[in-house]
Amino acid sequence: MDFDFQALAVIFIGLAIGAFVKGLTGTGLPMVAVPFMAIYLGAEHAIVVLQLSNVVSNTWLIWAHRKKIGDTNPRADLFLPAAVMVISGVWFLNLVDDGTVILLLAGSLGAFLLLLWAKPNFRLTGRADKIVTPIASVVGGFIQGATGVSGAVFTPLIYSYRLNKESFVLYNGILYGLFNFFSVGTIWWLGMFTTTRLVEGLLALIPLVIFQYLGMKMTFKVSLKTFNIVVVTVLVAMESQLIWHILFG
Repeated sequence: MDFDFQALAVIFIGLAIGAFVKGLTGTGLPMVAVPFMAIYLGAEHAIVVLQLSNVVSNTWLIWAHRKKIGDTNPRADLFLPAAVMVISGVWFLNLVDDGTVILLLAGSLGAFLLLLWAKPNFRLTGRADKIVTPIASVVGGFIQGATGVSGAVFTPLIYSYRLNKESFVLYNGILYGLFNFFSVGTIWWLGMFTTTRLVEGLLALIPLVIFQYLGMKMTFKVSLKTFNIVVVTVLVAMESQLIWHILFG
């Protein structure tokens, strides 16, 4: 087994930052950790190593906020198309045009942020909701499988539902937990898990548990206003990261 302690350090740092954001907001672990890790380890390595942490992270969030399950109302037109497309995305992980994916992510998130700025009370309802949700589900599901990062698609969509903070966190945990099930199964079937990656993935649970715990503790202590500011800040950070990659990546 080729074990690299420098790679492990990169994984620990990426997981620590991403896990704190995940614990606080319910999203952001892959969006923060994957780009950071991919710079040093390569995209596929980063995505595969993160899978075990994703499973534990989302299962933990679901259990911690289980009392809010009645407020989430998971939607078939959001969950089912995305789950199927995750499998397709993983299958084409090594063939996806990264430039096209990054442009898609930057465009979708940028449009949402502009809409949020122009109309802070934005909410998908009626016909627009029925049209946008399944399209976003298909696109986001494929991107999730292919890149491990679909927060730029699903976070704005779920945020537009205007759930309370605990329900928002739970909704993300349920959605990404479903993605984990299909991602891990497909990655395992394709033989993308090596012994080294499995060991790194298990060790990555150490910073995940510590820093997600801290983030989850903060969720119950911050006000709704502060929580919303944090979510929007994460979205702006996502967009900045994507633009930076497009211009200088």
